[in-house]
Amino acid sequence: MNRLLTALVALAVLAAIPAVSLAGATHVVRKGDTLGKIARAHHVSVAKIQAANGLDGTHLAVGKKLVLPRGKAHSRRHKARSGKGRRVTVRNAEKSQPGARLSLVAPQGSTLHTGAWTPPTEAELAELARGPANAEIAAPPAVAAAPNAPEASKADESIKDRLLRVARGMLDVPYRYGGTTLWGLDCSGFVQKAFAFLHLDLPRTAREQYREGMKVSKANLSPGDLVFFRTYAKYASHVGIYLGDNRFVHASSRDRKVTIDSLDEPYYMKHYLGAKRLLSEGEYAPN
Repeated sequence: MNRLLTALVALAVLAAIPAVSLAGATHVVRKGDTLGKIARAHHVSVAKIQAANGLDGTHLAVGKKLVLPRGKAHSRRHKARSGKGRRVTVRNAEKSQPGARLSLVAPQGSTLHTGAWTPPTEAELAELARGPANAEIAAPPAVAAAPNAPEASKADESIKDRLLRVARGMLDVPYRYGGTTLWGLDCSGFVQKAFAFLHLDLPRTAREQYREGMKVSKANLSPGDLVFFRTYAKYASHVGIYLGDNRFVHASSRDRKVTIDSLDEPYYMKHYLGAKRLLSEGEYAPN
């Protein structure tokens, strides 16, 4: 009898707890919010937030309610069992979310995607680099030419536009220190590889890349410029490609993948070193 009463009380308590929605979350835009900041806080990509809310650009109105398609991650580090009792470490895991895809951290420091994820191929990125003929096939909305743009402007697409399309085509490629392939890249390896698809040669390290190009003030940044940061050293030790609207794309050791962040975030404001312009007037001008 006591067991029955205990069970009934337990069921009553559980029924009183509000159900947690696993389908997603919402976020009300506050002053100072950016898509990059919101995406980082909720562990979802900028592109997915844009797609879920029908956003064409990056402007956010204060008070607007955004749908966050994958919900908020509940833990930074979670232990999961895999196979016959073997333990693997899962970062940024979402609790028991149906269909959720987990990222397993490899011993070498790269993030190994599971499920159906595969990196973009060299051929796919080469097509993105070719220009107008392929721009509307695979380019992200923020980079592709506008649907109603005159044909002449599409034909005159600059080398910057193609660089940005290639860089965004590499989103979610895993971070790997010292990595130079599409299965894992570090920050300077990502920048070097993006330029390489346009047959432009860059040095291997962020420190060396900082010696290239023309110095640009933060107020005069232009899409395609390289932005540099001091992180673990006094010299340039991190680099990304500026996209516009104070956003840049980079291989992030913190997020373990190629992602988009904002220069307005406190960390990047504190560690910002400077910017260099290697693409000027549609041409490559390293020095």
